[in-house]
Amino acid sequence: MQNKLFNTKSNIFTLIINGKIEHILSPWTLELDLNKETITILKRNLYYIGTDTNTISFKYIRKIEINEHLFGSDITIRAIGGSVSARFLPKKDLQVLREKLIEYNQTKTNHIIFS
Repeated sequence: MQNKLFNTKSNIFTLIINGKIEHILSPWTLELDLNKETITILKRNLYYIGTDTNTISFKYIRKIEINEHLFGSDITIRAIGGSVSARFLPKKDLQVLREKLIEYNQTKTNHIIFS
């Protein structure tokens, strides 16, 4: 059976190398849930009191954009009605995420995920 949950988090080394030291205590976290068909981006807020969460349904994804840096990658996922983005995630994890979404799309015959 296929793993239905995928998580990745900004790498501390990547944040330091890219000069984003202010994000070390609050890295971006991306969660893909194939059962619920959702993608969630989590990040601690400015005061480190709570967590900012942004969730979209990937049933209607229009575009996945991955911007690779020397160290780490940024991802922007656009869906009907909104978009989410996370920064300085591991390159390999984002490639796996893209492959999981494409593979999941191929199992669906009653709707189109990518348009």
